[in-house]
Amino acid sequence: MNTFLKYEMTPTQWDSLKTKITDEEGNYVGCAVHEIGFICKAHDEEGNCTDLSNKWSVDILWYEEPKADFTAYEVYPSPCGVHTFAGCEGEYLKAYCAKFPDSPFCVVPDGES
Repeated sequence: MNTFLKYEMTPTQWDSLKTKITDEEGNYVGCAVHEIGFICKAHDEEGNCTDLSNKWSVDILWYEEPKADFTAYEVYPSPCGVHTFAGCEGEYLKAYCAKFPDSPFCVVPDGES
């Protein structure tokens, strides 16, 4: 079973954590990774970034149990944030709704199942 989670940390923390999911050649093991980088949280009228995060954002699609070392860095933007792994939106929504079951994203409207 795959698990899609999002993380935010300092670049130094990411450099350290990355070693826990890569082999000697730098290939990811047990997961797919998309490094988003610093996310712009707000723009002005001309589209210029006015609020750049100082945290490094990383999305990981785990093919095995997520590593416990990463738990402290989990973040849950309202689905699905600025990136998703194609076809894995449902995996992220499962993790999101486990954390925030009362979110409007997780409530099934009456009469639907």
